[in-house]
Amino acid sequence: MSSLAVLAPLAALTAALNVSLGRLRAGAGRRSHRRFGLLAASAFLVVALRYAFGLAWSDALPLLAAMLLGRVAGSRWPEAAEPSPLRWRTAAYATLIAGLFLFLGEPAHAQVGNEWNRIDANEPAPAFTLIDQNGKRVSLKDFRGKALLVSFIYTECKDICPVLPQIVGRADQWLTAEEKTRTRFVGISLDPNRDNPAKLRAFMKQHNLSPERWTLLTGSLKEATQAANGYGIVAKPDINGDIVHNAVYILIDPQGNLRTEFHGLFSPSEEIAKVLREIGKPQKPAKTKG
Repeated sequence: MSSLAVLAPLAALTAALNVSLGRLRAGAGRRSHRRFGLLAASAFLVVALRYAFGLAWSDALPLLAAMLLGRVAGSRWPEAAEPSPLRWRTAAYATLIAGLFLFLGEPAHAQVGNEWNRIDANEPAPAFTLIDQNGKRVSLKDFRGKALLVSFIYTECKDICPVLPQIVGRADQWLTAEEKTRTRFVGISLDPNRDNPAKLRAFMKQHNLSPERWTLLTGSLKEATQAANGYGIVAKPDINGDIVHNAVYILIDPQGNLRTEFHGLFSPSEEIAKVLREIGKPQKPAKTKG
């Protein structure tokens, strides 16, 4: 996620770590093992942070700048002591191990650029039973007979979640009045510990989401996690306690089959509307023999 709210603390952390690494580098020869090892550790950590938080290379440039700034500041630190081989090797290995753990963790790519892709399928949609904004238990079966667009959001999100309903709203504008009667939009919370029905109602009011068109769902942590995992949603907390997650528009037909997924925050609203229109068409009754 390339928002300032994420980049600023990441850059500050990168700079702080590299001040310490820069101090260990002070006095090292240009081609020494110490200089190379500490530089490799710094660079690897930046690459790992970029991967873990789903940053494009252009968005990760502030981290690179912070790395260089921290190393320069550390190397010029007053009275920088000559470190023992054990000290600088321990620091380098610890940084490399930390970077390795970031790589091993599944990246939380929340697409905020214009990239998008479409995946078509025809399989039963993963079932869920959650609580709506009115405190009522709702399951996927309750939406049978409607073309359904499901997305995953949470009310405290300040980045992509406010944009998701806007994209859905634009798709809705492409539908005729009759087609709208055959479609429904569902948002499932990724933050069930904070998103109670009252907060869901406030979010709907804040973003002008019509209760006739929208249903927002929450539930227990186990229920929400199962729903997210069932639809392949990648979500994890960042250093600010926010939830970094990918933007996916999931389209389910009136029979409860998952038909199409649009991956990418700015997936074309017209393309989303075309799929909703197609899967929402009333089915012709089967011809009987005789």
